Amino acid sequence: MKKMFLTTIMVIICMGFAYAQKITLLTPNGGEILVSGTPQMITWTYSKLTGNETIMIALEGTVDYGAIAYSKVSQGSIEWLAGQKMDKTFAKPDKNYKIIIELMENDSVHDLSDTSFSIAPAAANISLMTPNGGEILEKGMNYDINWSFAGKEGFVSLTLVKDDLPLGLIAENIPATSFRYSWHIGNSLLNGMAYGAGGNYRIQIQWRVHPTFDKDALNGVKAGKLSLADPQKNNDRSDSAFTIKEVGASSQQKSTGDKVE
Repeated sequence: MKKMFLTTIMVIICMGFAYAQKITLLTPNGGEILVSGTPQMITWTYSKLTGNETIMIALEGTVDYGAIAYSKVSQGSIEWLAGQKMDKTFAKPDKNYKIIIELMENDSVHDLSDTSFSIAPAAANISLMTPNGGEILEKGMNYDINWSFAGKEGFVSLTLVKDDLPLGLIAENIPATSFRYSWHIGNSLLNGMAYGAGGNYRIQIQWRVHPTFDKDALNGVKAGKLSLADPQKNNDRSDSAFTIKEVGASSQQKSTGDKVE
């Protein structure tokens, strides 16, 4: 009887100890506006834990979510590129995000941001310079797509547009500060689509703070959602249309080294 009594007391003590275990998320705890891709700190405190336990830190939101990192509880903080998940992708900008932090050994020991915080898109100012309308570009030629960029970093993608409909990407993940891309006119787009001679072509340039590996964008699906006028100037488009023409006979002779009569 005495042994049973002592066992019961030990169970109660252990349960009480486990109940007292606590993790408290300090930042971000709600109300912050975090710019996607910028360094932020996730910080926490703990009690009634040894410090050797492992915690999982995750992003929760209505439009995106995912694990951010694992850490020892004793670390107390990690640096986080706002919005970045463990798979290296970035969460979509939105106003309803929280951080959850929980003990891997016992997920009942956890904490959550008190209120939601925002992840905002990084602003830039990018303008397409050429082709900007009126050009006649010939298949087989190399042509420099040029842009101006007011920003320190980031990447751009270039989409070929015809009759205001995106055909697909010419190139993606080009450093924004390179300011140009040499386009071999006539090469298939990244989604494999070919394009013929004709008018009403434009180029759309899209800036992002981090690279993208969006397969839908490669297939020209999401490219159609890019706007003509971005209030943050994260994208731009040729002001008017240009023309692509087939290689002429004289051009073919020149390219093979033949003399033109």
